[in-house]
Amino acid sequence: MKRCLLILLCVFFCACSDNKTALEIYHTGAISGYFYSQTFGEEHKSYGGLPALKNIFSAKQEPFLLFDSGNLFSVTREGQIAKLAGTLNLISGLPYTAITLSAEDFKFGAEDIKNAFKNNKIPIVISNLKSSDGGITKGIRDSLVFDFGGVKIGVLGVLSKKDFDNLVRSSGFKAYDEVESLKPLIEEFKKEGVNLIILLSSLGYERQDKAASDKNLLDELTDIDILLGTGTKENTENSKIIINQAQPNLQQISLINLVLNKNKQISSHSSKDIFLDISSIGEDEDLLREVNFLKQQVTKTRTRHVAKIDTYLGSDGLDSALGLYTAACLKKWGKTAVGLMNLEALGEGLTQGDVNEEDLYKAFPFDDKVMFVKMYGADLQRALENNLISGHQGALSGIKIFYNGENKIKKIIINGQEIQKKQLYDIAMPDHLISNAPGYEEFLNMYEFKNTDRTVRDIVTWCLNRKNTDLKNKSAWQRI
Repeated sequence: MKRCLLILLCVFFCACSDNKTALEIYHTGAISGYFYSQTFGEEHKSYGGLPALKNIFSAKQEPFLLFDSGNLFSVTREGQIAKLAGTLNLISGLPYTAITLSAEDFKFGAEDIKNAFKNNKIPIVISNLKSSDGGITKGIRDSLVFDFGGVKIGVLGVLSKKDFDNLVRSSGFKAYDEVESLKPLIEEFKKEGVNLIILLSSLGYERQDKAASDKNLLDELTDIDILLGTGTKENTENSKIIINQAQPNLQQISLINLVLNKNKQISSHSSKDIFLDISSIGEDEDLLREVNFLKQQVTKTRTRHVAKIDTYLGSDGLDSALGLYTAACLKKWGKTAVGLMNLEALGEGLTQGDVNEEDLYKAFPFDDKVMFVKMYGADLQRALENNLISGHQGALSGIKIFYNGENKIKKIIINGQEIQKKQLYDIAMPDHLISNAPGYEEFLNMYEFKNTDRTVRDIVTWCLNRKNTDLKNKSAWQRI
């Protein structure tokens, strides 16, 4: 038995006659909340999901590496319920060597991130993200170095600075230039004698918006050996860097086979995609139960009736009907002078007719709590001026703002009177806006606040059921 094991290890790690080393690298990316299998075709064959992925590795005895390139949960309803904290809990039983995160994985804000990192045991590597004070963020590494069968491997990870900067809920974190963040870490790897540098990227191979992409990084950072990204596969046969773009939605997993020479440099490689065919691979029963429980939660929201409305409430545009209705609803429920709803927090619109709980979750994807804030008129005016200049223009109720073509406020009317600088005004608004959200920083200058612990979604449900809020509100922003 011992002899057989020795022969197996020799075959996998080295061809002893020429001192070559073989490595198996598995790669996933853009799971996007597809934790479960999906059925396709006339034969109704099922593919994919975390339970099948776990079964791939449950019987493996040979050493291997497993990486993920981020965007873990953002697309499906199941993912939006799990968020990052629930998703990391689901994949905790999988043998991931390391993962990175995309900007999308941060979209539910600091509280979700804090909960996610509390019990997480999977190494998370993001090389261009730090805490807002410039320090290393607890729960995230900027690099990872380890020995694997005598090969010293260094792992880096990168998310899109542009996408991260566009998040409304990025307080507590700061993203840095992708290339400039990676350069010193690669130099450090070289000094440490790292044999193989692997970059986990959620950028995408090429982008139309001129933001940094995998292609940009490869042009600048030629010491990378393997880039594991997401999105469309590109023809990179002539590249000196091995590139693998994981296919989305976890219907398949990529396998890269490497052969390293005696100097531990890549001498050859091959790759293939393995379809997660449930009929042949099966599913891990314990993980399947967890995934099915999550699906049952989603099924309940799809069937639970909330209200019926006689008009469509769209979420797009600066005069979003859904935003205006929500602002009016918060004001009505809170009995405040002003109601405010930031448009960036809205998802899909609410369609005419029956509204169920799932519709509300799609319209209000974030679990924002309603906050009551008292502000002096002078601070409120500065907040509105900053909001106008930044182009956010949150939806407001109980107030009129007259501004000119130069985005300068000329007059503010509250309760039929011009705003008084030394008067305190009550405002009902989402809680994350007092967490230094971009474009809303002046709302930190509140005199007093109280968190109601009721979500915006709950309060809108209250209004829809009572039909006591006008569905056809007008914008507070009056251009003159």
